[in-house]
Amino acid sequence: MCGRFSFFARRADIAAAFPFVLLATDFDRSVPPRYNIAPTQPTPIVRGDFEASLATWGFGIPHSFNARAETIAERPLFRRSFVERPALVPANGWFEWEPTPSGKRPFYITALDEAPILFAGVWEMRDRAPCFSILTRASRFELAAIHHREPVVIGHEDALRWLDLSLSPRERGELLIPRAESAAHFSVREVRRLVNDIRNDAAEVLEPATGAESARDLPLFSPSPEP
Repeated sequence: MCGRFSFFARRADIAAAFPFVLLATDFDRSVPPRYNIAPTQPTPIVRGDFEASLATWGFGIPHSFNARAETIAERPLFRRSFVERPALVPANGWFEWEPTPSGKRPFYITALDEAPILFAGVWEMRDRAPCFSILTRASRFELAAIHHREPVVIGHEDALRWLDLSLSPRERGELLIPRAESAAHFSVREVRRLVNDIRNDAAEVLEPATGAESARDLPLFSPSPEP
């Protein structure tokens, strides 16, 4: 699942990572760095015209900020957008949480080199404004231990194809299936619980968890040795 993510890359970083994306000359001024983006908030997406433009996260009804890759082609809310309105959602990383007795324990996930990434998304018009949803699939590798769903990260080699409106539903669906020979691995680190509050939207939410936060849910006493 993807319920919170960051996007703080600047114009030069995005141009280097994704040269096909068209960025306004005032992008760095008009799109401030975001470290804790939540559903119902705006962030740039890339549509078929390749321009990065703002859209609201979520289709305007509860739990519409993510769409399951396995069923998106059949779900009435998403199926037309899946065929006609694909999008790419630029991000630097995303957050997942592990439930604990003392509250949610957050982890931040990035590419191994921490370069910007692209989520597979779909978009729609609601109230005459664009909105979007991020596609998710079953988690793999190091992510499966944290959460059972992960956002679909579109590789550089598939980015332009994902935006191709001539693709059939079957062809588009094939881009959502992980290919073992090019499987992406990610860096996962526990971060401060500041991120749990959406009002905290500064770079400090990406800082590693303090020793006290990391140890908060460890057993208070070590198990007694076996007799």
